[in-house]
Amino acid sequence: MDIVTISGKEAVAVTPEGVKGTVPVRVLAERLAPPHRMNTGEILLPDGVKSVLSRGPMMVVVHETPPRVHNLKWIARDSPAPFGPDARYHTVRLAQPYVVVLAVFGLGRDGKPILTGSNECFYRVAPLKCLGDELCYPALLNCSRFEPQEGHPLSWICTQYLKTDALAANPDVNDRLRNSLTALLKCLFHTGFNYSSEHHETNSWFSESAERIDDHRVRTVENWQEATKEDPLFALNVKWLATGRSLREVVDRIFLNHGINGVVPTTSNDIARFIFNPGA
Repeated sequence: MDIVTISGKEAVAVTPEGVKGTVPVRVLAERLAPPHRMNTGEILLPDGVKSVLSRGPMMVVVHETPPRVHNLKWIARDSPAPFGPDARYHTVRLAQPYVVVLAVFGLGRDGKPILTGSNECFYRVAPLKCLGDELCYPALLNCSRFEPQEGHPLSWICTQYLKTDALAANPDVNDRLRNSLTALLKCLFHTGFNYSSEHHETNSWFSESAERIDDHRVRTVENWQEATKEDPLFALNVKWLATGRSLREVVDRIFLNHGINGVVPTTSNDIARFIFNPGA
C-alpha cells in the first residue's frame, strides 16, 4: 500500500518502491472535493431538458427533442466543394427519432456557466426515462466520429461557427444558459450539413450509418426523404447504430475526458493517486 502522510500544510505520498509525491494540503483537498459544484441555482430549465448532471466545475444539460420531420440544409450532390464557403446546399425533409443533445458547460472567468466545445448528439427510439437508458449514434452529418475514441467525444457536434464568447458575455446566468442551449440546437439543426467531419475527423455518423445499417431507407438522403413521405415516424423503427453505453456512462465519460473523476477515495492508494496525478 502507498503511504500518505499529512503534516502541517503538506501532503506526501510514498509508493512501496520509494517514489515520492508532494502537494500542499489545500491542493489535495481541492482534488478530493472540488470547491465549485455547479447547480441550476436560480435557473429555470428550458423546455426539453430531461436532466442536469454536474461534477466539480462541469455540468451536462441533457436535452431531448421528440420525433418530428426536420427541414435540414443538406449539402447537394453537385456541390463544388464538400464543405466550406464554396459548398452548395439544398433543403431536405428528414424524419428524426428522439434526438438527445448533451450540452457541456464549464465555469467561465466570472465563475458562471459557459458552453464548451465538447457537446454531443445521440438518437433514441423511445423517450429517456432513466440514466440507464442506452444511446444510439445519430445518422447526421456534422456529428463526428473519432478514432481512437479514447479521449474524444463519442458523437461530437461541430460548433465551428458558434460564438461561445458572445454567449458568455451575458451577465444573467439564466439567460446565458437558455441562450447557449438555443444556440447549440440551432447550430445542430439549422446550419449546413456537409462533409467536414469526413475530412477533419474520422467520419460523420451519417456516413457511418449509411455504410453499416442494413436498412435501405437510410442508405442515402434521397431514400430517407422518400421514407419520410411514406411514414413521418418511420425513424422510430430503424435499428440505429448502438453506442453500447447508457446516458449515465456517456456523461461519466465526458467528465473523465475533462479530468474529473467521480470515484470516492477509500484507501491510502486512492488518495495517493490524487497526489501523483492531478486528473485522478
